[in-house]
Amino acid sequence: MKIIIAAGTGFLGKNLEQYFLNKNHEVKILTRNPKRENEIFWDAKALSNWKDELENSDVLINLAGKSVDCRYNEKNKKEIYNSRIDSTRVLQQAIDECQNPPRIWINASSATIYIHSETNLNTEANGIIGDDFSMNICNSWEKEFFKIDNQNIRKTALRTSIVLGKNGGALPKFKQISKLGLGGKQGRGIN
Repeated sequence: MKIIIAAGTGFLGKNLEQYFLNKNHEVKILTRNPKRENEIFWDAKALSNWKDELENSDVLINLAGKSVDCRYNEKNKKEIYNSRIDSTRVLQQAIDECQNPPRIWINASSATIYIHSETNLNTEANGIIGDDFSMNICNSWEKEFFKIDNQNIRKTALRTSIVLGKNGGALPKFKQISKLGLGGKQGRGIN
């Protein structure tokens, strides 16, 4: 299979790339800073030669979006929003130009779309969509993603939460906080 990972140079993208390479799939990475042979330049805003990679590919995975691990000032909030909407929009434009587009398009989203609840199980069938900055970002992101119904493409919004891993994601920061004595208790402990 040919798999395209948009913005695949972060923690999650690198792990996905390695997983698919270990399964002997061809993997191409769309990135602002191509350094390796399988990396192709894209700015996540405009169509250019990168769109040719989508032709006859099997899977497109879009992980683009400015990290939310920042202060929520107006500049960062605008970048968080635009990076998600612009990348999704330009990928749709590229797909629209394909004769043989990918059969599967997985677009990152976030479980942050749901309200905080300790009693309600939030699923697609009964989840309660919230109304704050983060929730509205997710809602707009998914609205852009599903705006066009591509008949032969299975579209899936990947609602991840905090990503943890031995060597990346949020775990190293959580580990540092705990080492500083700010981790708190986990659970009730043994009675």
